[in-house]
Amino acid sequence: MKKILLLLSAAVMLFASCEGPRGPQGPPGENGGSEWWFVKEYTVRSDQWKLVGGEDELNSYFQYEVLISDLDEDVFYDGKVECSMYLDEDYRIQANLTEVIHYGEYNPNTGKEELWTETYKCDYAVGSIMFKVEYSDFYTGKRPGTKRFRVMLNLSY
Repeated sequence: MKKILLLLSAAVMLFASCEGPRGPQGPPGENGGSEWWFVKEYTVRSDQWKLVGGEDELNSYFQYEVLISDLDEDVFYDGKVECSMYLDEDYRIQANLTEVIHYGEYNPNTGKEELWTETYKCDYAVGSIMFKVEYSDFYTGKRPGTKRFRVMLNLSY
């Protein structure tokens, strides 16, 4: 009986420790839903920017809201939202938001250079994206120009 148990144990260890040749590789699988399945561009004209706060007031800025039904709770909590802005008129150069642009110009009335910064951002919630323009000096008496944005949504599984 001991010999049978010994042979049986040896056989189990022998077969359990053997490795065979690697099998053929299976077909490529899907990428797990990680492609950008929503890509859309939005142009915001200068007259469409809405002023938040009073003109030239502390903490004033401009905003424009885009409703996007594809930005649902699944994308909001488990996906990715990416926004960019075109920097040139030919739509060949993009910058991911937040984009900071520095400006300066000579003011002939004061004889001095005036310097300021425009910061473009996007905030999002379920169902919408808010594009924002903030000025370093809160000079909101001058409206932002027409800008073109690109929005991409992704949901990874």
